[in-house]
Amino acid sequence: MEAAPYFLQVDALYFQANENGVHYALKDDRVLNPDFKYRFGARGTLGLALPCSCWQLVLQFTHYHGRNRQNHSGAQFFPTWTHPGLAPFGFVDSIYNMWRLHLGLGDVLATRYFEICGCLELWPYFGLRYSEIRHKLRIYYQGGNLFPEVTDFVSMKNKFWGLGPIGGLEGLWRLNSWLGIYARGAGSLPYGKFYIHQSEGLFDQEHDLVYFDEYHQLCFIVEAALGLDLRYCSFYGRIGWDVYLFLDQNQFARFISQEIPGKFIANQGDLSLHGLSLALGVFF
Repeated sequence: MEAAPYFLQVDALYFQANENGVHYALKDDRVLNPDFKYRFGARGTLGLALPCSCWQLVLQFTHYHGRNRQNHSGAQFFPTWTHPGLAPFGFVDSIYNMWRLHLGLGDVLATRYFEICGCLELWPYFGLRYSEIRHKLRIYYQGGNLFPEVTDFVSMKNKFWGLGPIGGLEGLWRLNSWLGIYARGAGSLPYGKFYIHQSEGLFDQEHDLVYFDEYHQLCFIVEAALGLDLRYCSFYGRIGWDVYLFLDQNQFARFISQEIPGKFIANQGDLSLHGLSLALGVFF
C-alpha cells in the first residue's frame, strides 16, 4: 500500500478449515473424517496515521465460522471416540457426526512504510493479537445387531482464549502503476487458557462419563498470503490466497483404557485455514 495516512479495507474470505485428529469411525479399514467444506468469513482493517512520520496504527478483526455434518448407515462402522469401558457393542450400523468451529482474531498493530526502490515497498509490523478459537464435536453411534436399541452420545468442546505478540512483514512489488504482487508472512504467540469439556453416555439418560480440564498454555499461529494488488485513484482491490496454521489446537481427550475415566491421549493435531480472500479498500 502507498504511504497514505489512512486506509480502510474490507475482505470477503472463502476458507476451508481442517483439523487433525477428529476422525470418528472406521469402515472397511478406511478412516472416516469430517467432510470439511469451504465457508465464507470476513476481515476488516483500519489504518490510522501516527504522529511519527511513516508510522501507522492498524486495527484488524477476522471472523470465521465453519461447520459440517455427516450421516452414515447401512454398513458396519467401528467407533473411534467411544470410551472402551462404556461401549458394549463394538461395531455400529449408523453414525451421525457434527463438527463446528468459531474463530475470531483481533489485532492492534504498528507498521511503517519503506520504499526500497521505485517498484518495491515493505511494511514490517508488530503488535498484539487476541485469539478466540472454539470448536465442538458431537457424535451419535447407533448400536449394531447385538444392541440395536443402544445409542451412544459423545459431546466434546475445545475452547481457547489468548493474548500475545504478533510480528510480520508485507511486501508489494509494483509491475506498473495499477498492478502489483503482494506477499505477507507473520507469526504470533498467544498465551491463554484452554477449556476442555467432554461427556459420553446413553442418549436421553444421564451421562456415564464427564471429563473437564482447564489449563494455560502458550500457542503458536503462523500465517501467509500471496496475491494480486490492483489500484485506481484512491481505491484498490486485492485477490489472494491466505493460509493460517494453529499448532496443537486439538486438545480433545481420546480415552484408551477401560477404567472410567481412565488413561487418555490429547494434543492430537493442528487446525488450519486456507482459501481465497477478496479485498476492497480506499486510502486517503
